[in-house]
Amino acid sequence: MELSDHLTTRAAENHPLGFWIIIVVFISIALYNVVELNFLIGGTFKKFQGLYFWSLVVATWGVAFNAVGYLLRWLRVDSPGYLHSTIILVGWCTMITGQSFVMYSRLHFVLQHSIILRYVLAMIITDAILLGVPVIVLVYGTNSSHPGPFIHPYSICEKVQLTVFSLQELIISGLYIVETTKILKSQRDLAPRGARRLMMHLILINIFIVCLDVSILTLEFSGYYDIQTAWKPLVYSIKLKVEFSVLNRLVQFSQHLRTGRSLQPLASDEATDSTLRRCSITVPVTPTTPTYLLDKTKPRHDSMDKGRTLEDLRSVAVSFGMSFHASDCKSKVRWPPMPRDERANREDDDQNERLRKLTRAPALSAMDVT
Repeated sequence: MELSDHLTTRAAENHPLGFWIIIVVFISIALYNVVELNFLIGGTFKKFQGLYFWSLVVATWGVAFNAVGYLLRWLRVDSPGYLHSTIILVGWCTMITGQSFVMYSRLHFVLQHSIILRYVLAMIITDAILLGVPVIVLVYGTNSSHPGPFIHPYSICEKVQLTVFSLQELIISGLYIVETTKILKSQRDLAPRGARRLMMHLILINIFIVCLDVSILTLEFSGYYDIQTAWKPLVYSIKLKVEFSVLNRLVQFSQHLRTGRSLQPLASDEATDSTLRRCSITVPVTPTTPTYLLDKTKPRHDSMDKGRTLEDLRSVAVSFGMSFHASDCKSKVRWPPMPRDERANREDDDQNERLRKLTRAPALSAMDVT
């Protein structure tokens, strides 16, 4: 039988033909997104490994299984329905839990608190078990030869699991927004406009994800179960596509940090592994004044001169977005740095002289810090 014949039969039973056309459109778009997501995943990741990669793959294929299962259910391909029920459940488990693991693995990029991460992981696993087992039993029950005793419990369980999983994703999104805000506030002085744009982009994306979850709940509690089952795989495919926008922003932010435009100190090697003390030197330049952050470690002896004690200084030039080092620059450093107004009143000759001394120095690794 042709697809239009199936749709006409189903429409004559409960709903107009346009109702089922909407469902088929939702399923078709979801399956198209699955195809596109596979190309995006293959073209984005250089190595096919890691929790983030496999979570995306599992969740993407979960959308496909869930959508195809519901399509078979509406077309009544099998009877009593164990085949499409199995496909639906495989897709549902991998789609829902996979999406949560995608968000959890992304949370590692901004949250370094191991205890909170363990709680989030425990929440995902617990919800998957406590809600997954009843749903599996009830779905098979409603598609059995005696579905009567299972229909009402399944209706209740469906609303509960949708609410709980939406709250779970809301919690993960909330943690992500909070931690992203903290990180970007720490970088605000370096690139205020870019930091605000990045922060707003990530926050709006997470708010958009929450709104998608709310739309699923609205359809479920409004009694549009059939539309909800078609809309849900489409929503999760959209969420996965949005993940690539988040991923691109995270890569952009990590590159921003690696290029030296951050307030984070450079990592010390094993020979100089000690507690770093932050100090700064200022080099007045007209019309702008760059500020350099220096991390000073404990004194050590230079390999070229055993009799001389040197201080290993690591510097990051933040105003110009460049890094350089000096080995034998003997200019004095004022700590704490003088006020900006006082620096602005210095004579031009003094400014140019200090700038020439700094630029002539081959490295910034040995200086007398006062």
